[in-house]
Amino acid sequence: MRRYLQKRNHFQRDFRDRQHTAHLKRSDSELWLSLYSPYLHVWPFQDLCQKLETSSSMGLTSEVAARRLARYGKNKFQFPDSESKLLKYIKNCFHGFSIIILLSSILCFMTYYLETLYYHDEKAEQEYLVAGMLLLVCLFMSGTYRYLQANNDFDVVAAFKDLMPMYCTVIRDGRKRIILTEDVVIGDVLVISFGQRLSADVRFFSAHGLEVNNVALMGLSKPEIIDPVASPNYINWS
Repeated sequence: MRRYLQKRNHFQRDFRDRQHTAHLKRSDSELWLSLYSPYLHVWPFQDLCQKLETSSSMGLTSEVAARRLARYGKNKFQFPDSESKLLKYIKNCFHGFSIIILLSSILCFMTYYLETLYYHDEKAEQEYLVAGMLLLVCLFMSGTYRYLQANNDFDVVAAFKDLMPMYCTVIRDGRKRIILTEDVVIGDVLVISFGQRLSADVRFFSAHGLEVNNVALMGLSKPEIIDPVASPNYINWS
């Protein structure tokens, strides 16, 4: 009876997995997107709308948006699981080329120890001992530098997370909707007004007196004027 129940549970899980896979089966547009996603900012606009199953006036349908959200996940930063600072420091100390430095230091100490055994009461040379200690100092100094640099990178990513707004306005099913920023998917048409922060990497196809401040991303002190109508050969994206 137990074996029967185990088999039954196994078949039920397999059936649910197949249903989930069938539900997330890629359409032709999603297959195209997986291949040409790096070129969305230079692709002809009307052809791009057709490939993404969207339009500038109607936007995405709720069905397509839900399917893409289930496949690609939330539009938010993914942070690694937090670990102790000591473990991070150890990983940065004993990483890559640092292993060779550690082995070299161990060989120096072993050579010094063998010399002390060979010469007995005579004073052994201190060169190997000093070399081993210097290698250990270099090892921990490089590990400290890597640890501080990794912390700085994490702080920069956390700062970008704070720049993301919580809500944004999109066009879906031909109507404006206010949704969570993390629910924005590829192909959504965003409506941007004065003072708003961009909720994703976007391509501008229509703008009237719009200026974008990219100082947080690119360090540009002056805002960039977005006017795709006046400059049809220049693709504006941010």
